[in-house]
Amino acid sequence: KFVLLLSCLFGLTLATSAPDNALVCTICKDLMTDLDNYITSETTEEEIVGLVQEICGVLGQIIAGFEATCNFLIESQLPHIIDGFVHDNLDPAQVCTDILGACP
Repeated sequence: KFVLLLSCLFGLTLATSAPDNALVCTICKDLMTDLDNYITSETTEEEIVGLVQEICGVLGQIIAGFEATCNFLIESQLPHIIDGFVHDNLDPAQVCTDILGACP
């Protein structure tokens, strides 16, 4: 479920011109909720980053030039999001609104 939601979020983010698209926001919240649950299930940050990098590679084969964008998002945002979930009790909606800009 996590992998599917991540794929959909990245794809919809690229395909959507309006940053406040309700579908992108909903998918982002679902993804961040799954990520938060996945993090609390004895998974290391390295394992999570590795999984998402694999997804970036697959998406890069489907969407020309997307792998670099996806990897940039991982390098710049994913460790911060993971840290926020673990140490700051971030809410998935807050991540999608304040950090990723996927929600209004």
